[in-house]
Amino acid sequence: MMAKRWTAIIAVLLLVAVAFAATADSSTWKCPSCGRTGNTGNFCPNCGTSKPQDSSWICQKCGTKNYSNFCTYCGASRSSGSQRSVYGLATQKLAINSGPGTKRYFEELGTYDVKGEYVEILARAHDPNNDIWWVKVQIPGKTVTGWTGLKRFDQSTFNINDVPIEVWY
Repeated sequence: MMAKRWTAIIAVLLLVAVAFAATADSSTWKCPSCGRTGNTGNFCPNCGTSKPQDSSWICQKCGTKNYSNFCTYCGASRSSGSQRSVYGLATQKLAINSGPGTKRYFEELGTYDVKGEYVEILARAHDPNNDIWWVKVQIPGKTVTGWTGLKRFDQSTFNINDVPIEVWY
């Protein structure tokens, strides 16, 4: 009788441990220097080593996120140029405008259904009149370049600081 009870207790503890491991915060990281796990900041509290940076890249040909030197979807090689292109995942249709404010630079304006696709982001600019950020984009598969709101992208798919700024006055 006692053995069954202990077996049940151990089984429950194992289930709790598995559930806890499954719900652990995915933003934690393991220090590459000392091996300490569960780190949450930008530096290891044990040895001071900085958090490893994400080495992923977006394929310029098909938009797939990769971690090695060749695209796992189309086989294209990782860009070796010094100026790396920035791609962001569109979360909705992109309404392409001529530019922040009232400036007009591009003629091929319109709405493009690229929701769920990676779009090349060429530049960013702040519209001080409306206090919003705009991004200049290249529509995939077309020669269309124009401006759209930054809010139309999943900003976790790219680092906005990697996008050059264009100043608007």
